[in-house]
Amino acid sequence: MRFVAALAIVSSLILPLAVPVEAQTRLPRVSPSERASKDVNRRIRQDQRQLNLEERIQMENNQIRQDIQRERLFAPRALPPISRGACPRGSISC
Repeated sequence: MRFVAALAIVSSLILPLAVPVEAQTRLPRVSPSERASKDVNRRIRQDQRQLNLEERIQMENNQIRQDIQRERLFAPRALPPISRGACPRGSISC
């Protein structure tokens, strides 16, 4: 009798553990509204990434423009060429 009672107790503890394992293999169905909201959120994230990329490209372009302007502003300027025909031959200086 004790053996049957012990078997009943053990089986009552083991059987509920075995059934949920099988039930947990199936995921709950996603509702159409939940799927639509996930799609909208995904598109928003994609748009934000694209906007961040465009902003970064614009900042890099502006930095390159500033560097070019700075180089042009502070570049050593070449002296205009001296015309050789202005001084007479044989003169030391003009």
